[in-house]
Amino acid sequence: MKPFSFTASHLVSMDQLRREDVEVIFRRAQDLETNLFPLPREKFSNRVLAPLFFEPSTRTRLSFEVAMLRLGGQVLKLPEIHDLSLSKGETLEDTLRVLGAYADLIVLRHSTEEAVELACRYSPVPIINAGNGCDEHPTQALLDLYTIQKEKGRIDGLKIAVVGDLKHARTIHSLLKGLAKFKADVFLVSPSELRAPEALLKKFEDQGLTYLETPDIQSVLGEADVLYTVMLQHHRIPDPQTVEQLKKRYYVIDRKLVQQAKPDLIILHPMVRRDELPPEVDELPQAAYFRQVKNGVSVRMALLDLMLG
Repeated sequence: MKPFSFTASHLVSMDQLRREDVEVIFRRAQDLETNLFPLPREKFSNRVLAPLFFEPSTRTRLSFEVAMLRLGGQVLKLPEIHDLSLSKGETLEDTLRVLGAYADLIVLRHSTEEAVELACRYSPVPIINAGNGCDEHPTQALLDLYTIQKEKGRIDGLKIAVVGDLKHARTIHSLLKGLAKFKADVFLVSPSELRAPEALLKKFEDQGLTYLETPDIQSVLGEADVLYTVMLQHHRIPDPQTVEQLKKRYYVIDRKLVQQAKPDLIILHPMVRRDELPPEVDELPQAAYFRQVKNGVSVRMALLDLMLG
């Protein structure tokens, strides 16, 4: 996998990014938020983004579209997947070649892990991975890390509890790869059936980072500065009985639990949320997940500006 170079480069995985790259994106996002630099609208007046989504999306798709529009660019209005020639048997490779003739950048979400790598081989324009199966979601990790830095003033030295379905949640896989670039202590909290993939844990070990695996959220709650949770990825688990059993043991971050944590804890969630994060938590000062959603526009604006600049 090629290192990320901002211009004329695909962004598929957090593995492509150095810490320095992440910090460049953060600085650009902050500049755009605080209007230290004017929006480069002239630069984007003829730029076109194509969102190609084979799975549902609210936050990722809309924030990319808003980011492009705020920069002064255009968004190609694509029909639903079943209305494209893919439904008549056109290959993904040919579809990407066609979109690359109409757009300057493609944001791709697909249900399989291999599709994004295929896209990078055949697309004539940069590809951004907006989620590929259970694998990764790198721009979500960027906005998650950006939110932690904004809320806490740093990432280094923090204790971060990552809670829930660590096996299937691609947002967590990318977040952990991002945290591996910083000096944070990570608590991996999950049932044994949903623990993080071995390859990801080996990456942590190879980089000398500190992590602790435990099924007991109570054991780390009093130490954590950040709690990041996700829903049970029921749509990635083929056996309905297994899903029902896991639901009974899944973590619920409710008011009672939050009251046992540090007062300055922040709670993050990539959304969609279900029973694991009830609405009763929304009004607590620790709830940072809607601020996290808003940060997605700034981070994606910065990324588009740097990639297409």
